[in-house]
Amino acid sequence: MDIRQLEVFTKVFENQSFSKAAQQLGLSQPTVSTHIQHLEDILGKKLFDRLGRKVIPTEEAKILYRYAVEILKKREEALAELLSLDSSKLSGRVRIAASNIPGDYFLPHFLNKLKELLPQVLFQIEIYDSNRVVKLLRESIPNFDLGFIGLEVNDPKLELKKIHDDEIVLIAPPYFKEGSIPLEELINLPLLFREEDSGTRKTVESALKRAGIPVGKLRVVAYLGSNTAIKEAVKRGAGFGLVSKYSVQDEVECGKVKVVRVRNLSIKRCFFAVKRRDITPVPAVRTIWDKIEKLFRNRNGAC
Repeated sequence: MDIRQLEVFTKVFENQSFSKAAQQLGLSQPTVSTHIQHLEDILGKKLFDRLGRKVIPTEEAKILYRYAVEILKKREEALAELLSLDSSKLSGRVRIAASNIPGDYFLPHFLNKLKELLPQVLFQIEIYDSNRVVKLLRESIPNFDLGFIGLEVNDPKLELKKIHDDEIVLIAPPYFKEGSIPLEELINLPLLFREEDSGTRKTVESALKRAGIPVGKLRVVAYLGSNTAIKEAVKRGAGFGLVSKYSVQDEVECGKVKVVRVRNLSIKRCFFAVKRRDITPVPAVRTIWDKIEKLFRNRNGAC
């Protein structure tokens, strides 16, 4: 058996699908089937039962999978050690799951630095809420190498590094006259909130609770799935939003929305890079992780 056969085998095993494995590997489905057939011929063992569209691993496949994962892991460790001295020669794909603010603002702004560090690497960035990013990374076989989130999590499977600080600000339609309001006035404003699993929303609710403002008494008129949606609604006078200051810099400069200071309320948070502790990262990810604080140097001070 060879390494490529084991790669194909593990993808079929993990997805329980020849077509999904082919898609992830960039191969045709007949090629995947041929690799599995050759592997079965070499071992003299049947590895998968095909029940309609379902692919069921045999007991022999379950045994082989344990060893195949270790073999592929050792290969990545060897490559990482051999190639770590010259990151410009690293290639492949780095899959990143990011929450709204890191995905929409930080990563695009710092992509040039990532490309300078790893010019031959393809970066695939997908955006979810913070809780979803954590769940994706915690999967038994994660489909992402790195995550970027707007909340701190305490999980033995995950390793976090602080990369940037942030402030949540209240934004209003441009015609709103007041430059600041008392904390108590928040209860009377029509507010636009992020969805339940958003890191922004969790940060806001925690800060309001500490300030003595019951979240249940707020006048929330809508829950929206992104900072962009909140900004667009505020522009059109649908309400007031609590969003990251980084997400509204352009709109504030153009006069499309205005920031209103809420007296006696300061909502600070940090953004974190996150990866699995128990899975050896591919060489490119190891390079990024070792340099991540420098890449995302916090221009506004420590968290």
